[in-house]
Amino acid sequence: MIHSYNLSPVLRELLEMTESMLGIEIQLVRRTDVPPQGLLIDEFTYGTGKNVIAFSSALLGTLKDYTICRNCIELLARGCAARRGNHKVLSFSKESALEGCRQIYLDILKDEGTRNLPVWQKKQLVFLLFMLLHEVFSEMPLKLLADLVISHRFSLLRNAQVYSLLKESMRDMHDLVPVKDFLPQRYYVVHNAVYYARDMVLAYTLSEYKLNPVINIPELQRFKNLDMKEMMTHRWSRSPWYHTKVVGDALSNMLKRTIEMDFSREFSMDYFYELYVLSTEIPARWWVMMGMQDWFLWDSPEARREVLASQAAIEKFVREEIFGPD
Repeated sequence: MIHSYNLSPVLRELLEMTESMLGIEIQLVRRTDVPPQGLLIDEFTYGTGKNVIAFSSALLGTLKDYTICRNCIELLARGCAARRGNHKVLSFSKESALEGCRQIYLDILKDEGTRNLPVWQKKQLVFLLFMLLHEVFSEMPLKLLADLVISHRFSLLRNAQVYSLLKESMRDMHDLVPVKDFLPQRYYVVHNAVYYARDMVLAYTLSEYKLNPVINIPELQRFKNLDMKEMMTHRWSRSPWYHTKVVGDALSNMLKRTIEMDFSREFSMDYFYELYVLSTEIPARWWVMMGMQDWFLWDSPEARREVLASQAAIEKFVREEIFGPD
């Protein structure tokens, strides 16, 4: 392990176990340009030959330890899947991207707020929304599972975890607010509902009232005590935040039925491999609910790197198939 930082004993033990279990060396890096949730660059996903966990220089004490711990658990899940020869990552092909982008384009035309956008904006928006959903479904499930592990196994980090999750929830739920008038409401809702579902599960697991989005997110507080009759009125049914709550509740219920793992049992290769498998089952079940099951595919990390390298060519192919030659 390469670092010069003061770490809590439980985190140091986890890092040493990770290196021993996966046969790797972990580098810890503090940088000013790292996002608050930290950054994991591992050889299993990126083929870099290194396993780096970077964290923001603004994080100190248990906030730093929590960020490192969450990324370390993700590393364990990916590494154990790779050791089993079953490490797949969320990717797409020209055909699957076209399938998703066609539906996105139809939804742009159906939505009152976006149907009259200039054609050049529609051309940009279609693939941008597809890649936004790809990013959300790629990253969120495993981060959620890592947080569930921390909540059950690392009580020392509980306060730092709750503090970080509250701030992360606000960032994620408001990420698209500045551009929501340029997006079809369906995709604004789906993006926010995924994070709503995550927060509802964590609020229940952590028994932390403040993590409940209906309490924590200002735009959702108005729905806290509404009865069914009020919720069905025209006033509320047109609100994207109301739809976020409805869709988010459905996604949250499916999450609770999907995640039935015993997080308190002893750490092992099987434990972390089960985490990885769950991280693939979560989005797959959501896609069936939302009619997105043909949009994405699970592929090898090498294949996804090739796809991302040719992203511009795929976007051009999709745009020409939908809009015709430029």
